[in-house]
Amino acid sequence: MEESFSASDAATGEEVEMDLPRNEVLTDAEVGCSDLPVVNATSPDVGIYIARPSSLLRSLDDITDGLLDQDQETLSERVAILEKKVQLQGDEIVCLKSALADVIRKLNQVQESGKVLQNNILPSKPAFKSASRRGEKKAVHLSPVESIHSAPHRSTTPPARTSPSHKANNANLKKWSSLSTTTELNDGNVKPFRAKPVYYGKLPSLSINLYGSASCLSSNRLPACPSRKLKSKTTEQKYCAGSPTRAEKAKPPPQTLSDFKKWFQPSSKEPFWNLDEGYLKIYLRGRPINLYAPSNVTDFSTTKTVEPPSEKLQLEWVYGYRGRDCRSNLHYLPTGEIVYFIAATVVLYNVEEEMQRHYLGHTDDVKCLTVHPDKIRIATGQVAGHDRREGRRKNVTFAESQTGIEDHQPHIRIWESVRLTTLMVIGIGDFERAVCCLSFSKLDGGQHLVAVDEANEHVISVWDISKEKAHKVTETKSSTETVLSAEFHPSEKNTIVTCGKSHISFWTLESGALTKKMGIFDKHEKPKYILCLAFADNGDVLSGDSNGNIFVWCKGGNRISQAILGAHEGGVFSLCVLKNGLLLSGGGKDRRIVEWDGNSYKQTGNLTEIPEQFGPVRTLSQGKGNLILVGTTRNCILQGTVYLKFNPIVQGHTDELWALYPHPTQNQFLTCGYDKHVYLWDSLSHTVVWSKEVNESAHCCCFHPDGHLVVIGTQTGRWLVLDLTTREIITTHCDGSEQIECVRFSPDGNFLAVGSRDNSIYIHHVSESGSKYSRIGKCTGHSSFITHIDWSVNSQYIQSNSGDYEVLFWTASTCKQLISPNAIRELEWQTSTCTLTFNLAGIWPEGADGTDINASCRSNSVKQLAATADDFGKVNLYKYPCSQPSAKSHTYGGHSSHVTNVAFLHDDSRLISVGGKDMAILEWSVI
Repeated sequence: MEESFSASDAATGEEVEMDLPRNEVLTDAEVGCSDLPVVNATSPDVGIYIARPSSLLRSLDDITDGLLDQDQETLSERVAILEKKVQLQGDEIVCLKSALADVIRKLNQVQESGKVLQNNILPSKPAFKSASRRGEKKAVHLSPVESIHSAPHRSTTPPARTSPSHKANNANLKKWSSLSTTTELNDGNVKPFRAKPVYYGKLPSLSINLYGSASCLSSNRLPACPSRKLKSKTTEQKYCAGSPTRAEKAKPPPQTLSDFKKWFQPSSKEPFWNLDEGYLKIYLRGRPINLYAPSNVTDFSTTKTVEPPSEKLQLEWVYGYRGRDCRSNLHYLPTGEIVYFIAATVVLYNVEEEMQRHYLGHTDDVKCLTVHPDKIRIATGQVAGHDRREGRRKNVTFAESQTGIEDHQPHIRIWESVRLTTLMVIGIGDFERAVCCLSFSKLDGGQHLVAVDEANEHVISVWDISKEKAHKVTETKSSTETVLSAEFHPSEKNTIVTCGKSHISFWTLESGALTKKMGIFDKHEKPKYILCLAFADNGDVLSGDSNGNIFVWCKGGNRISQAILGAHEGGVFSLCVLKNGLLLSGGGKDRRIVEWDGNSYKQTGNLTEIPEQFGPVRTLSQGKGNLILVGTTRNCILQGTVYLKFNPIVQGHTDELWALYPHPTQNQFLTCGYDKHVYLWDSLSHTVVWSKEVNESAHCCCFHPDGHLVVIGTQTGRWLVLDLTTREIITTHCDGSEQIECVRFSPDGNFLAVGSRDNSIYIHHVSESGSKYSRIGKCTGHSSFITHIDWSVNSQYIQSNSGDYEVLFWTASTCKQLISPNAIRELEWQTSTCTLTFNLAGIWPEGADGTDINASCRSNSVKQLAATADDFGKVNLYKYPCSQPSAKSHTYGGHSSHVTNVAFLHDDSRLISVGGKDMAILEWSVI
């Protein structure tokens, strides 16, 4: 006969029924713990009721009698053994506590996300197996450690007894018995969960109920932590700011039920100031990090609020241009400015006056740009923002509309170029991936805007922007293939032309609907890509394709009326009809710009070739007077004519960018990237002083204190020494075979520290004015790759951070680790690039995972400002020191990708920031 018991599930509030045999008595062997004492708990805090076997009582009496009969002389030895076991238990309980806190956190996440299991006691780490049939019931097996729930003391109803799963035949190796029950999901279908059995060494006398209550009844050895093996290291063995102190490790194990509850509750993740030992504990990704304060810090409070500095940043200059993968993004305005974009910034650059203005309304990469017929309004489209939301969202919540989260979705911004104010935002929730093409209508005064979504179906939509609030006229699927261009016809009303992979389409907008006619190539070979469009003065549509051909499509038709075969070697990347009626074509592979007659489409004989260092033509545009603007695939903008040479007015990197370092005495800075190019920039003239190709992807760099040479670290483990005067490589060295993460000269210039991805820091002695380097040794002790290095002011010590949030200190001359906290407190550091230090503890936001902050720097002279570069495309300005948790800052956008590095110039007048994959360099004035 069976009897049902019910217990309230702490997570769901539902009841769980368990069927157990009535009046069935379990023997010690069946329970699986015949040699272990158990408890007959009557407290409502304890949810498991197990009868104490009489044989176990007799066994305890025998053990007690045996201990009393032993010789008194062995007592001290036995006490020493017990103390050692207690110490081991303390270490293991720390591990167990951490694992259980992680389990509780994950259960809370499941509950919050709506994945609530009805009538079920959730295992903490289940191994899921699908039921063979819908509705089939299977048992759930939970180990006692894995069945602790996140809501203790929730229920006082006695739960069902445990059923036996294994017999204890081996005293040294046992498996805990499991609990069996049946789980039902929300849809009523029974799903089985089976947790992997966990094996332990010698088991403790530990009684834990399903709701978090526990008691520790003996000093037997605790189970080994299943997740990782814990090594006990004292401060004398390894001084690491990310490791618990000896005092923390020496906490005795809990002796009472209430003590055990406290130990198993999730520990607080709030910053904690240890006054006795003088360190601040913060948490990164749930891991405690101890940051030791300087000796002059005597009064510290984690609750104190620190306001942002009185100084602010103002964007002064943007270096670079996005021509590598974007088209038709370079235009000339009547104000004398050229407009283009890079990252999340739209730049308006007056070449003659050498001034820039910037539109900063976007939150992520700008992908397309078009100018209204009135030459004042501009429309720009962007990709999805840093909140990583994907897919269309028709209904934006009120909370999102108040916080601006909706701006992180793909959308269009229409703004005016005089005051740089946003006029309207279009398409929140309507675009899936990114807005890749835009064009204003021409014949109706620009009342309509066409847009293409860079999603799989490339939806084309038309918007009426004639009123204060724009509304969508229509949308339809364009093509499953890539769409590269969409343009309103300038002389044919309500006609739109699109082109891309293997197609050109002619659309007509009638009665609020779009109809399409595909272009017919007849006898001509269909190209793989139609890359660009232009419109002749007589209304003909001109297209350039990947085969190097230019096709003329008669006005109003969808057939080829004239073909210019072999116009370029390789693809025709851009076509431009000038104000005088002439046609220009730009080639990719041949880098040529060719001039054609606008009526006969025959060559005029005028052509020029873009220098190889600037790359193939990406886009052509009419500039001031008879000047031509050329955007290239190597992110450069050139200006000139086909009769004269073209000169660069904008240059930039073409691949991911990490390396940045300011000149020690001049208003210059150096950058190098994965594009194998090194640039020395002048911050006053905003020009390139010189550039050099080094034939290796560069990841980091550093000036010698004298400023006459620079060291460049590469991705292959090699580092190069480059003379700034001759621009020649003086010497090359190799430290390991992995990427060089950071390089730093000592303040006196006598040492060079090279941080590698192989977890080591290589120390070199520098002689002969930086032309000779001899390795002293390497600092080993980090368990992950080196991220940042700082030298002490006296050039004797180094502090370093690693990828697993360690802060270690070293004596440079011996490569030995410095382990004395008192000695470390007294050190003054030349720079502050290490993001994990006491003086920069406040830069880490609550809940940071340790990778959110990529770089930091401190102002040089007054040392009152600190700046950081984060993963969300932001540059942040703080007061220094910034040790108060969650300190307030000024935050600035402009980058779209993760910001990889920041640096103040030598006189602190400007701050330089570099983006990673957006390849942008932003120069900020400190005001």
